[in-house]
Amino acid sequence: MRGFIFDLDGTLLDSLGLWLDIDKQYMAMHGIKYKREYSDEIKKLTFLECAYYFRDVLGVNKEIEEIQKDWQDMSHHAYMNTLKLKPFALEFVQKCAKNGKCIIATSCQYECAHVALQRLGILPYIEEIVTALDVGANKENPKIYLACAEGIGCSVEGCVVFEDVLSAAKCAKNAGFKVVGVYDEVWEPDQKELIKICDRRILSFKELLDCDKIDVEDFV
Repeated sequence: MRGFIFDLDGTLLDSLGLWLDIDKQYMAMHGIKYKREYSDEIKKLTFLECAYYFRDVLGVNKEIEEIQKDWQDMSHHAYMNTLKLKPFALEFVQKCAKNGKCIIATSCQYECAHVALQRLGILPYIEEIVTALDVGANKENPKIYLACAEGIGCSVEGCVVFEDVLSAAKCAKNAGFKVVGVYDEVWEPDQKELIKICDRRILSFKELLDCDKIDVEDFV
């Protein structure tokens, strides 16, 4: 069995700009001056861990549940109505689904992921959505990738992981998965290192649409 494990935000979904804007707006609302280093820390965290970071590190004087609710309110409309897939993402997932099983591994909340994938027509090709909350760990821990492989009945060696975030790609690679790094301009400073640690780095899914049949060996 071939397995294709896709991150959502920044990999399939062109949504990192949204979250960067939300982070900046929310910091401004609470008198915090944005620094790039905050984004570098946040990108490694689960949704819940981000809320703790804003409260305990950045000093937002709100309960964790309130912070998460604020973010849900700020982002939900975009997932429901405006966010788009990365170019050729749908076509590539359709091709992968013909050659194996596709699954989502995301730090995003399940409801947002589901509604966006359904609206954009990609959900029928996805076996399951696995969130960091489901496994109780962020993407510096391989739990989510291992859970995805198990969920689609595939060995680690038979799976390829698609990620845009350097720390997540490194984690998956260290766990034994083949990894394709997906370019997102938000993480431009990480690209040289992403190229080094991944089996392949792509600028667009169009690069992977040429072959008639897709196998994990194609990404070596």
